[in-house]
Amino acid sequence: MKYINSKIIAFTFIAALTMSCTDEYKYRLELEKPQDLAMSEYLSQFDLLKSYINRDGTPFQLAAGIPVSEFVKKDIGYSTLLTNFDAVDLNGSYDPITALNTEGIYNFGDMQTAVEIAAKAGMTLYGGVLCSNQGQRAAYYNKLIEPIDIPVEVQKGTTKLFNFENDEIGTSYPMTGNSSAVVEEDPTGESGHVLHVGTDDVKAAYSYPKFHVILPGGRKLGDYVRLNIDLRFKEDHGIWGDGLRVFINGNEYKPNTNGNTFCGGGNKWKREGTINLKDATTSPGFVVPESLGNLTEFDLAIGSYSGGAQFYLDNISMDYEVSGKGTTVINFEGDNLNATYPMVESGAGAAGGGTATVVEDPDGESGKVLYIDHAVHSFPEFTVKLADGKTLGDYSGMSMDMRLSNGMYGAGMFVKINGQMISLGKDQNAAAYGFQENKQWKRGGVFVTFVKEGTYTALSKDVPATTIEIPNSMKDLNEITFAIGSSSGNWTAYIDNLIFVWEAKPQHIEMTEDEKKTLFTKEMEKWIGGMVYAGVNETKSVQAWNIIGNPLDKTVNDKTFDWGKYLGEVDYARTAVKIARDTVKNSNVDLDLFVSNTFGQYDEMGTMADELISLVDAWEEDNVTKIDGYNIQLNAIYSKDATFQNGNETMITNLFDKLGKTGKLIRVSDLSMMVEEPDGNFIAINKLTEEDRAAAASYMAFIMQEYRKLIPADKQYGISISGITETNTGYKLCPWTSDYNRNGMYEGIVDGLK
Repeated sequence: MKYINSKIIAFTFIAALTMSCTDEYKYRLELEKPQDLAMSEYLSQFDLLKSYINRDGTPFQLAAGIPVSEFVKKDIGYSTLLTNFDAVDLNGSYDPITALNTEGIYNFGDMQTAVEIAAKAGMTLYGGVLCSNQGQRAAYYNKLIEPIDIPVEVQKGTTKLFNFENDEIGTSYPMTGNSSAVVEEDPTGESGHVLHVGTDDVKAAYSYPKFHVILPGGRKLGDYVRLNIDLRFKEDHGIWGDGLRVFINGNEYKPNTNGNTFCGGGNKWKREGTINLKDATTSPGFVVPESLGNLTEFDLAIGSYSGGAQFYLDNISMDYEVSGKGTTVINFEGDNLNATYPMVESGAGAAGGGTATVVEDPDGESGKVLYIDHAVHSFPEFTVKLADGKTLGDYSGMSMDMRLSNGMYGAGMFVKINGQMISLGKDQNAAAYGFQENKQWKRGGVFVTFVKEGTYTALSKDVPATTIEIPNSMKDLNEITFAIGSSSGNWTAYIDNLIFVWEAKPQHIEMTEDEKKTLFTKEMEKWIGGMVYAGVNETKSVQAWNIIGNPLDKTVNDKTFDWGKYLGEVDYARTAVKIARDTVKNSNVDLDLFVSNTFGQYDEMGTMADELISLVDAWEEDNVTKIDGYNIQLNAIYSKDATFQNGNETMITNLFDKLGKTGKLIRVSDLSMMVEEPDGNFIAINKLTEEDRAAAASYMAFIMQEYRKLIPADKQYGISISGITETNTGYKLCPWTSDYNRNGMYEGIVDGLK
């Protein structure tokens, strides 16, 4: 056999081209004069490739792969296809990566264009892969099932404290020191009643008006982010000094601004002037300590640190911002006087005695309270019904007001939840909370932080004082029994306002497995249904598809999407087949659906064939799913090592033998050929000798002959050559050179077809 490069000069070529182009295609090849007339004459003796096909009793078609962009240009590549091949193979031209945009919209226009061109030319068009884990727009698919994160809604509002409108003219408010604070008419006549601090004769010298603040139910000081006031200095009385001051329960805070800066001068109202309560870096502002955060009632004082201040105040309010917080409150207001609560033992000492009775607050401040009378290592117990939809695990802690008479020390403060005693920390007694046996209310003075089990202990750390780890066995409870107190031999106290605080958490909503399956079934329908319909269209041109592509390929990269993970390892293939067949059920079209996989000479081809056949058998076990055939994408390599080459040929024979016995249609696609040195390095096209080319062409003939010999004639669906032209810098041998000269591979294909 000779393998000689030549120009295509046969008259039959031009005649066939003219007859094949039913759409009045006018392209004519411009042929160069042959460099070697003898070589040209030798190769020109061969007829067109498809003329060598024995078509008796076989559906065999010879195809070639070509990029869709080249096919639709209808130039020399298109002409070569029409005259030498039965069909065009666009496998790899269409996949979700190229057809699917970021908005989830598929474009099938290019497929429809190719279909129309092939139909007019009278050529068969093979569709590509419809379902594969590889070459997918994985980022788009994965985004579809991203969990939905719903942030906690921030509750915002304003609590109006004092505007003096309901106060009679002349009403006075206490001062922390000298001078006076008296309700008067606004000197500007703008805002009705205002509070006049200081007088012309007696200025407020480092003295400030004081207000007793009671926050609305469910609110505490830590919820508030801003203090708002209207402020007007009389002339320059106290406008300078050392700046404004805010006092909370006698604790002094500097907002880092003076009256002049705040008001913009004297005799000017600063309406809705803002002082930040959680930011000291932005003037005016300071940070309210966490220790005061649980206060629901407190004394507030405002003024200017000056020996001669005189000013007007109005419209005192505070803005709160609460990120999904709420409270469950026990405050005894709904109880009858003299009602009692049960006492439970602390377990920290010999229990005995002690009662818990609802009485009036002895200080007359907060209505009804619970009086603990001489409790001996025992606490009052409450049944706590938590907020609807909330469990104990949603709660971040609790606080309690206490007025202590006895029990500063003892064994310390304890909590008991559903009968389980939990210490609030070593040496954490009432005294450690700052209580004295002085019979004074300390609002929010007892506080407990809840954390989940193992927060500290799992790290071999001590649980901090005032903190308890909620056991996992309790975190999902919606109702609990709760006891708290000072484990002392003589705990006597009043308690009130047990406030349990819950915190909403951002919702992290993931799709269920069924939801994911439904979603991706629809995505598969959009792609497969759309592509198959585009192939059938009005021309019914594309009736053969690779329904599943490379199911044996376990490559994982950014273009991998595992359909089986969401649709089922077997069901994904069954679903793909069903979608394809349902698409054409009303079109009088019977599709041929293939399972396609790439086979290389370095693969264990026989083992891979067995795996592929087993997969198809599993898919077809439902007696509904039908796979018509196997498409083998064959990347062949001729080895210059004789031993390796003998192994290559043996594998080819074994592969076709196994496939021939399946009883299914067999197609070879993307058939390519490369040459390698004995050391395994591939040889570039421009480095091949004539002997190398001849050997490679002979191997190509062998592969095609084994296919025709071992695959039953009625199951020979055809062979598709991966490409028709070579590139000098490439490695794949093709039947034509880059300028469309026949070369030795042309003869190899002819011999394979004979």
